[in-house]
Amino acid sequence: MDHKRIEWLFLIVFLLIDIYLGVEILRSHVSLSDSTTGSTNNSIRSEMRADGIDLPSKLSTSQASGYYLAVRKSDYLTSKLTSLIQVNASYSKTDNKLMATPKNIVRISGSKKQILAELNKFKNDSRNVPYGKQYRYEASMSGSNNYTFVQTSEYGDIYDSGAQLTINIKSKTIENYTLSYLGPVVAVREQQSTISPWHAVRAMYTDRELANNSRVMKVSLGYSKLTEVRGSTILLPTWLVWVENKTTKNVTLKRVNAFTAQMIQTNTTYN
Repeated sequence: MDHKRIEWLFLIVFLLIDIYLGVEILRSHVSLSDSTTGSTNNSIRSEMRADGIDLPSKLSTSQASGYYLAVRKSDYLTSKLTSLIQVNASYSKTDNKLMATPKNIVRISGSKKQILAELNKFKNDSRNVPYGKQYRYEASMSGSNNYTFVQTSEYGDIYDSGAQLTINIKSKTIENYTLSYLGPVVAVREQQSTISPWHAVRAMYTDRELANNSRVMKVSLGYSKLTEVRGSTILLPTWLVWVENKTTKNVTLKRVNAFTAQMIQTNTTYN
């Protein structure tokens, strides 16, 4: 296939993506304004307190902004296996996951800050982890013996199982890691305003997505998978809400479409 035909193929794919997103926006259009009166907001907060729901002390009512992003589906990891000379690695094309174990002992100890510094040094070495510099530590998804990193981009962090690095620690050494990589992302529509963090939490409460006797621990903006179109994965800005059950102490990551305030039913629970 010559260069011109490839260019036309990519143009057609992105036009189809743009048409699809335009239809989605029209179908799920909601007002992005947080113009609800203060009295109504205060009333909802009072209802939450009565239901035993705790909120962060500072939950912004300001809108943010974001893009629809596209990632071309491809096998980005197979070609990297030969460069991983300091680990024993294998790759599963079925679930797009690379598993690796250090050939030599990599000791990890000290304070939390020192441990993270050592882990960053390990992952940023391309002989250990491919694309390692594109991952950022996410404390809310990590435990005492496993450290999770999410894929980053110039538009924001990506919260998806297909864009994640988890390093497992045992006896103060790196035991192994698992990596998935989506690939480079591009914006397919112009920047748009989003709802505010408070609007997202309020929508969760009115949609009965916040259980009684729970605590909203953290709200942050990231990107989540929306759908797949013609060989590309579409991502959209999402308010990520970590909710703790006060009784079990389990934490669930919930997602709210930052453009429409609709719930995205892809929840993850952590102990």
